[in-house]
Amino acid sequence: MLDRRRFLGMSSMFAAGLTLFPDAVLYERDPDAYWAEIRKKFLIPHDEIYLNNGTVGSSPMPVLQAVFDGYNTLEKMADADPEDYPIWGYAAWNQFRDPLAAFVGCARDNLALVRNSTEANSYLANGLDMKPGDEVLMTDQEHPGGEQPWQLKAKRYGIVVKKVALPKPVPNAAAVLNLFNDAITDRTRVIFFSHITTSTGVVLPAKEICGLARTKGILSFVDGAHVTGMMRLNVTDLGCDAYSSSPHKWLQAPKGTGYMYIRDDVMDRIWNTIVTEGWDEPQLKAERFQRIGSSNVPSLWGLKAAIEFASSIGIDRVEARHRELCDYIHGEMVKRGAESWTSPDPALRCAIATVNVPPIVRKDFETWIWQKHKIRIRGGEPSRLRLSTPYYLSKKDIDQFLAAFDQYKRGKLT
Repeated sequence: MLDRRRFLGMSSMFAAGLTLFPDAVLYERDPDAYWAEIRKKFLIPHDEIYLNNGTVGSSPMPVLQAVFDGYNTLEKMADADPEDYPIWGYAAWNQFRDPLAAFVGCARDNLALVRNSTEANSYLANGLDMKPGDEVLMTDQEHPGGEQPWQLKAKRYGIVVKKVALPKPVPNAAAVLNLFNDAITDRTRVIFFSHITTSTGVVLPAKEICGLARTKGILSFVDGAHVTGMMRLNVTDLGCDAYSSSPHKWLQAPKGTGYMYIRDDVMDRIWNTIVTEGWDEPQLKAERFQRIGSSNVPSLWGLKAAIEFASSIGIDRVEARHRELCDYIHGEMVKRGAESWTSPDPALRCAIATVNVPPIVRKDFETWIWQKHKIRIRGGEPSRLRLSTPYYLSKKDIDQFLAAFDQYKRGKLT
């Protein structure tokens, strides 16, 4: 039960978190102190180290406050127009789409607010007309929320899912382009790939892959679940035909806020999956894909606040910090004999470093380091560790992880 003293303490913490944003001058004078102040905006206890933004990010206090304010305002049902109710799935919600469009580099009318990348990927796969034998080409490192919508389409309609096997690690961008180019056939209709793969964290050359697809008359659909908030993004400049993302990871937005971008010349080729009023009104453009019935509007208030939070820091500063921390943990793990599964090319990694550490069993280590050291990581069987480096971490945090890894390795291998 939340007693009065604890409630007042939390209220004071939120008030401080909302009003005391570090000045940019502090960043110039003492970057470590600046990031330490940013760290205070998150509810993660000070004695925990979070290395798993690749699964889900922690929303900072201003984002949570925006959600609470949204509920406090909307639940009063005090709209001036008696026909106006706060129901997400029947409105344009341009006050949320506009800042998001500016943040990701596109026009509002090309954006639909959805709940996550999985939902957007499902809309794209389900909505595109394809014939038996038509091929979709993807990598062997796709998230289930990206791959499985196409596998369902294959089982139901007889399309063919083909995969290119990415090397671990990817040596350079040219290697990826050559793999895709060599796998294209006269039946290839779609190239679907992750901008940043969920298993290894490699940043694929998205603009070049989309350019390759366009020269062949092939659609390019990009799963950008990890990109929004991790690094600068301009979906228009990428040249993709569609893009999906989950800002609850690296933008630290509320869970259940996602988006789908669709190019103008592809918009009328995608059928709606969820249908209500407006589905057959092409003048609505991407808005028709966000008409899903009643949904959670206060989460959109949080999405807007997350964009404002990241913009206050500066996305270029965020990306630089991500790369700095990722390069550090990646280099230190390689020094310890870990096998890099991301990329030796710094341009092909940003805030996820994946390493293979046999004979250590990932799940055993993951459980041990959480229980003994309050450090959260994620990985895959049998020995893959995926280490995420959100910008608010300190190198001291990473050093604590490295010391714990050394301790575990000594105990297991001696």
